[in-house]
Amino acid sequence: MKGSVKFGLILLTVVLVLIALIDATSKKPIIWDRTFDAKDKNPFGAYVLRQELKHIIDQKNTTIERPLYEYLDSTKKTDANLFFYTSYFSMGEAAEDKLLDYVNRGGKAMIVAEDIDNYLLDSLGLKADNFYGFKKGVNIKSQLRVRLMNDNNKIHYSKSDLGEVFKKLPKNATILGSITYKEFALPNFIAVQFGKGTFYLHLTPDLFGNYYLLNSASQYAYVAKSLSYLNDKPIAWYDFKANMGQYRTPLRVLLMNDGLRQAWYVLLAGLVLLLVFRSRREQRAVAVVSPEPNLSKEFCGTIATLYYENGAPGNMVAKKIDYFLHDLRMRFHLDTLMLREEEFSEELAERSGVSLAETQSLIRLIVRMEDAKQHDVADLKLINDTIEEFKHKAKMI
Repeated sequence: MKGSVKFGLILLTVVLVLIALIDATSKKPIIWDRTFDAKDKNPFGAYVLRQELKHIIDQKNTTIERPLYEYLDSTKKTDANLFFYTSYFSMGEAAEDKLLDYVNRGGKAMIVAEDIDNYLLDSLGLKADNFYGFKKGVNIKSQLRVRLMNDNNKIHYSKSDLGEVFKKLPKNATILGSITYKEFALPNFIAVQFGKGTFYLHLTPDLFGNYYLLNSASQYAYVAKSLSYLNDKPIAWYDFKANMGQYRTPLRVLLMNDGLRQAWYVLLAGLVLLLVFRSRREQRAVAVVSPEPNLSKEFCGTIATLYYENGAPGNMVAKKIDYFLHDLRMRFHLDTLMLREEEFSEELAERSGVSLAETQSLIRLIVRMEDAKQHDVADLKLINDTIEEFKHKAKMI
């Protein structure tokens, strides 16, 4: 038995080592998902951008890990430039109103997103759309280039579909960059003056991903020049992934406060312990079994009805007398075989507390009924009433 266990452990160890070697030596597939998250190292993650931000912009940078509304509501000064990097920018009307107010008071906000919700675009007087990138079945993707207005270099991005552009701009908007096709230039990067501050909107987030920042110096320079507009103040990077769970769960108020979060976890742990102890100490529920109903009264009624319909009251008279004598034997311990003796009536009267005259009258009636050969209904009623009256006086019932 011990040898088989040892062999099993050795075999398990060999299998685990082989699995580890295969996993370590196998070529990992490249994940091209556009996550735009600061912790992702896939081609379209933002790990490189987050790490290089301190070198691109010579300013202190922080991360916003709580809902935008709460952050802006607690911020009275416009002492940081806000940076948003995502595939779809939509924070809700209340949070976006706070963002508009922040910029209106002199702040700056750069939004790098492929799609921006209509509420913010309408507030800024903008419209965005996807231009038609294929003409007569010919793919023009290879002919598309990206350039900044303050830089004549046209850069080709082979791994991305360059299609989102602004198609309506207000008078207070400035084109900072565009997607070019031959002699055409379609704006994808603009600045919009809003109150005392400025919004910077970029519709091609792919260009800021890990792949392009590491691919060539010109693509790295494109990102650096795009972010240079935020070089006057510290950068506050909004972490969408960190805030995603907080927006979705109704417990976000508890989870965002250290004390309330700890109290919540303690409460959950206490509930788990309570359930564990109760499950071990409580008995299983015992099924309720109802007792059989007492149908003696109904049975007696049925028998009485049968006797009555049979038309032979003599049998009922005999039964009534027998039951009464049985009660006398059990209650007063009398020998009913001495029923016809004079001493029986005297002893019954003494033990029952009923007068001697009434007792003797009852005994004589019983004797007469026993001696009679036939009985009618009147006899049955008489013996029943007399016995019941005696029982009441003797407190037998």
